Amino acid sequence: MICNWLKNEKTLCFLGGAVAAFASMKLARSEKTRTICVKGLAKGMKLQQDAKVTLQNMKEEAQDICYDAKQEANGAESCDEA
Repeated sequence: MICNWLKNEKTLCFLGGAVAAFASMKLARSEKTRTICVKGLAKGMKLQQDAKVTLQNMKEEAQDICYDAKQEANGAESCDEA
């Protein structure tokens, strides 16, 4: 009788899902998991900040190059549109 119950595909899927949910809950509440997530988030935030700084530097350099080119051509147009 138990063998017939274990052969039922829906029952096995339900039991597998319950075990996976329980294991996930234990893993999510783990201190090590929290530490890993916090470190990952911190690295992501640092990458975002570094990207902003790099973009600002690129923009300033492009404006300087444009200004220098305008000075050489003696033009009166502004490069601040970027």
